[in-house]
Amino acid sequence: MSTGQTTPEAEPIYGRMFQTPFSDQIRNDAGLATMCVGAITGADQVNTIIAAGRADLVALARPHLVDPSFTMKAAAWYGADSIACPVQYRPGRDQLFRNSEREREELTELQAQGQAENPRHHMETGGRIGFIDQATANKLTNVRCIPR
Repeated sequence: MSTGQTTPEAEPIYGRMFQTPFSDQIRNDAGLATMCVGAITGADQVNTIIAAGRADLVALARPHLVDPSFTMKAAAWYGADSIACPVQYRPGRDQLFRNSEREREELTELQAQGQAENPRHHMETGGRIGFIDQATANKLTNVRCIPR
C-alpha cells in the first residue's frame, strides 16, 4: 500500500506508520491482501501491524539502510532461530542469538525488580530492537538472512 504524491496537488500527511490506515481499510473492507510501507522503523511496529491484521506484509527500507543486520537482530531478539543463513554469516548469527538471549534475561530481571526502562526507549536509542509477547513471537516465520 503506497499513497500520495500521485498528482502535484496531493498533500499527504506524513508521520509514523502513516500509510498503515490505508492498508488496514483496503485489507479489511475490500478483503484484499496488502503490503504496508511508510515510516515503519522498528520490528515492534512490524509485528503490531501484522498481529493486528492491518496488513499481510510489511516492507522496510530505511531501517535496513541504517543497519543492514536489522532483520537478523530482530530475529535474534524474538528467538526466531529457524532462519536460513549462508555459511559465512553463521558465526555472527550464532553470537547475535547468544547475546540477545542474555539481553532478554537481563531485561526480565530488571522488569522483575521494577527497574527496566520502556522497551520503546531501547529501540529509539539503538540499544535494543524491542520486544513483543511470546504469542506474537511464535507467529514469526520465514525470516531470512540474504547475502550481499
